Amino acid sequence: MMEAFAAPRRRVRLDILIPSSFSREASSPRDKMLRLGMLARFLAAARVEALIIYHEDPERPDRRNAELIKLVMDYLNTAPYLRKRLYELRPELRYAGLLPPLNIPTHPEKASLDYPHYREGLVISSGSRSMVEAGLEKPIRLRRRLAQGSRVVLRIEPREDGRVSVVARSRRNVEVYPGFRTAIVEERLPEIARGYDLRIATSRKGADIREMLPALRETCAGKGRICVAFGASREGLYEIAERQGFKLEDHFDYIVNVMPLQGVRTIRTEEAVAYTLAILNLILD
Repeated sequence: MMEAFAAPRRRVRLDILIPSSFSREASSPRDKMLRLGMLARFLAAARVEALIIYHEDPERPDRRNAELIKLVMDYLNTAPYLRKRLYELRPELRYAGLLPPLNIPTHPEKASLDYPHYREGLVISSGSRSMVEAGLEKPIRLRRRLAQGSRVVLRIEPREDGRVSVVARSRRNVEVYPGFRTAIVEERLPEIARGYDLRIATSRKGADIREMLPALRETCAGKGRICVAFGASREGLYEIAERQGFKLEDHFDYIVNVMPLQGVRTIRTEEAVAYTLAILNLILD
């Protein structure tokens, strides 16, 4: 019997803020899909809780691109065996085959029951008992009422009598990392950041991360909700803040440059996300 992959969820809530124009400048639909897929992988690898999409210009929001980002992220955070049930054929997902799998604990690669075994399930019928589709040979029957159409995480493990125990839990209550949620918000960055215990902005004009890391490590201790904001490759957070009419320093606790003395002219947003999360992963629980 093998032990299943069971990466724990973070004790700290870590949310990432990106602009709604992300990947808009991609040279082709294929390139856009590849960039979205890589961003999703970086977020999942760092066990991010939520991806928040904001509009650089609230007066002219790019809702169409924001909706595409959310669609692709939600699609990737759905277990592969549930996607045909939940996503109809649509042109936006034409190149979905290029997307890399997230391979998070609730998306098992095969139907073998390594223990403890987690898998995402979809409640397909509900009554005194519920039927849950979970990518096995047949739906699982549970002796409890679950809301039809809801998505749950199943924990499957052997019992002493030789049978198998199946327990359904919500994403919020499961102990392993279940992927990240994606939301589009209409507020300006100051309003979005206000609800967090620690607010970090990233900028080429920010403080050298090598100098800020000790203070950042100390400040992160004991924080429950942390957000990290990113600008666009062609318009950084200082420019976005000026457009939105506020000073970045007034609404973020740290403004850091995570790639000092960068050797390329511009750093893509997904690259900045990867560099930043790799550093934060060293100091966050």
